[in-house]
Amino acid sequence: MTETIFILGREPELSLAELNVVSAQWGGRVSWCSAEVAAVSTPAELVPEKLKRLGGSIKMVKMIEEWPNSQMPMDIVKKKLDWSWLQQFWPSGRVEFGVSAYGFSNSQRGTLIAHLLGVKKEIKADGRPVRLVTSREPQHSAVTVQRNGLLKNGKEIILVNAGEKILVGVTVAVQDYQAYSLRDYGRPNADPKSGMVPPKLAQMMLNIAGAEPDDVLLDPFCGSGTILQEAALNGVKEIYGSDSEVKAVKDSQENLRWLFKEAPHLNVNMEITKMDARQTVARPTIIVTEPYLGEPLRGHEPLVWLKKQAAELAKLYLETFRHWKTTLRPGGRIVMLWPEYVEGEQKVTLELDVEVARLGFTPVDLLTPEQAAMLKIENPKVLVYGRDDARVRRQVRKWIV
Repeated sequence: MTETIFILGREPELSLAELNVVSAQWGGRVSWCSAEVAAVSTPAELVPEKLKRLGGSIKMVKMIEEWPNSQMPMDIVKKKLDWSWLQQFWPSGRVEFGVSAYGFSNSQRGTLIAHLLGVKKEIKADGRPVRLVTSREPQHSAVTVQRNGLLKNGKEIILVNAGEKILVGVTVAVQDYQAYSLRDYGRPNADPKSGMVPPKLAQMMLNIAGAEPDDVLLDPFCGSGTILQEAALNGVKEIYGSDSEVKAVKDSQENLRWLFKEAPHLNVNMEITKMDARQTVARPTIIVTEPYLGEPLRGHEPLVWLKKQAAELAKLYLETFRHWKTTLRPGGRIVMLWPEYVEGEQKVTLELDVEVARLGFTPVDLLTPEQAAMLKIENPKVLVYGRDDARVRRQVRKWIV
């Protein structure tokens, strides 16, 4: 088995849930993780292009060494990471490098920077041109790595404090922030009222659902078509989208026409129609959707109003699940977003779990017990997407039937 390190994004719980499913599809598993990093074991080495499959991981790192750790990890790093060690990457010519350390304190990272400046002087004294990439960020972002040419002309060294050992690797791919921006803001149509699920979240949802090329996918609340778009890019060949709003259907159709012009290699059978989610006729193997989340909040809604809206949405969702019971194929999967309203210290959620379970839908743990404990997640069946200060957040849930 080979080990690959993935640097998790802003929502580490969802990033990890995504990796749990996708690594299994690669024939491997998540072998170790923290709130910032996951190590994945696979039978064969993963090619850098695999990172494009993931919405929640910002870097892919080839692990090259493990160093025994101690009570003073920076002493180990200073002893190991010197000019003689770096020469394995630059036997001749110009040296360009940066280092990102995960699982280390701010003071330890400060010690690391001072050490690296000393290494830079050592390289210059050896008569070699050298450039050390530094930034004000705790670690180099994907943007910093890409803009400084560390993938093409240099190396980003990754250090991970994994307790008894320090994992050492080299970044081989970073998330393509420009591609995501284009798919989010470069499309012809976007309407907050009809759904604005970000492309990264849509991609994570599809991966958590375990979407495969031979699946039949349905998004019955397709909004602007983001989930349909990401499903096509992830290789799903048969896709159905619908919405009860005429504008949403037109927006989705125009956005997908734009996508197929931007990516003419895609070979997809796609149909987008105006239809109520409780009346769809497709026979999907997976349903991935952000449904109607209620009236937009203006910031002054009382608790009783939030509870009333949650009850109305619960009625709509339950009727939709009853319909899906008749259309979803055996063994089918659902990944769906539910709203979570926040009023002061109180949370308002949909009281719907028991009714959905009675219909034969089994909720799925998105994290292992060990992962949930490490991340302090009380319920591994419900992961929350959104800022801590947001009044409405999205719950990510999964069921099988």
